[in-house]
Amino acid sequence: MTTHEALPAISRFAQPADFPGHWLWGAAPAFNADPVGAMMAAARLGRVVRMRFLNSHVYLLREPEDIRHVLVENHRAYRKGYGLQALKPILGEGLLTSEPPLHTRQRRMIQPAFHRQRIAAYADIIARYADEHLATWQDGAQLDLHEELMRLTMVIVARCLFDVDVSREAAQVGRAITDLIQMFDLNRIGPLGQFIDRLDLRKRRERSRRLKVLDDLIYAMIRSRRREGVDHGDLLSMIVLAQDEEATDTADRHMSEKLARDEVLTLFIAGHETTAIALTWTFYLLSQHPEVEARLHEEVDALLGDPLHPRRLLTWEDLPSLEYTRRVFTEAMRLYPPAWATSRLAIADDEIAGVRIPKGTSVLVSPYVTHRLEHLWPEPERFEPDRFAPEEEHRRPKFAYFPFGGGPRRCIGEPFAWMEGQLLLATIAHRYRLRVMPGYVAELDPQITLRPRHGMPVLATRRRTGTRG
Repeated sequence: MTTHEALPAISRFAQPADFPGHWLWGAAPAFNADPVGAMMAAARLGRVVRMRFLNSHVYLLREPEDIRHVLVENHRAYRKGYGLQALKPILGEGLLTSEPPLHTRQRRMIQPAFHRQRIAAYADIIARYADEHLATWQDGAQLDLHEELMRLTMVIVARCLFDVDVSREAAQVGRAITDLIQMFDLNRIGPLGQFIDRLDLRKRRERSRRLKVLDDLIYAMIRSRRREGVDHGDLLSMIVLAQDEEATDTADRHMSEKLARDEVLTLFIAGHETTAIALTWTFYLLSQHPEVEARLHEEVDALLGDPLHPRRLLTWEDLPSLEYTRRVFTEAMRLYPPAWATSRLAIADDEIAGVRIPKGTSVLVSPYVTHRLEHLWPEPERFEPDRFAPEEEHRRPKFAYFPFGGGPRRCIGEPFAWMEGQLLLATIAHRYRLRVMPGYVAELDPQITLRPRHGMPVLATRRRTGTRG
């Protein structure tokens, strides 16, 4: 080499680990076969892992500080990823899929529904509906627990947030939601996938039929409330009659009917789907760990007495006494976070752990992955609720645990979900011992949420005075 020859440029950036894949399709075949398994395998390769899908790249982050960087510290350099964009044909411009400034206005408008005083008032509704639902169960009955919990949480969220009774529509609406979720194809995320999806006319027709079931319900709720013109003090009234103080004109103040539909549908689905899934996996874990279940029974029996003749229903004021219940529910969501993965699209160049993240590429974070990192969670596959004892929680970095996301787009309904989950867990566990049916093998169905594939068949046995486990 002469002195006139240019030296090769040396990048100041670190190289990410690369996920091995097909010469053409990249990581797509592995993720198509087993999304969770592929993501776990990728996370073992390094702190920042680059995965190729055809001609685009996705960077998987596993460490809490890197996740915090994307979701909180530098969130303005990112917008919602392709996964949530792919939901727009269903959810429209709801809180889950919208971008600022619309998202900012929506969140400010809806936030009062989740203030502490409102949440406390919802507790009585949750306890009453749980009591009524459990009265329909028979001792020794075989149930699909996931389906039962979906119906229960659906009627609860409709009553709490929208002051509407959907008990008659719950079964049909539940089937429509399940069908829509099963139509969601992880392989059709991204510009190419969305283009292919638009060409799939048969799938679009099927999706429209299922969506009409939901739209008929949601539009009926909206139009009924708009005709009344009365504020019920609930979230539906806030949305339908909403006026944004910062809006510039009357047309901008009143949400259009379509935008109201998008918001109500988003909150209706998100408000019951995730809690039902979290509780389904919680009872699955309790079925496998009778010693944990016995401690849970001791706690709820101390509050409610005889399981056959409870002295009362649970209330908001009982939550501090349900400390072990909280730990059980929290640990179950560590192992089976309903919102198991989310992505962000870089709208500016960024740097994470020394690795360059180019504008236009996607960043993927997964509570499922991070919740199973051994250096954060010793024996990560073990179900151990005492990980979340108050004296233990401060020892972990922020974002070692993030089932509800984080930053400006953190789940707005998180306080409601925590309260509902704990009250339903305690109420059901007090009345019934649930055991998965012999021969049942739990399988993950990782689509939008982490449902159990083929439901959760259980045997429900009524608990009696003094019984444990």
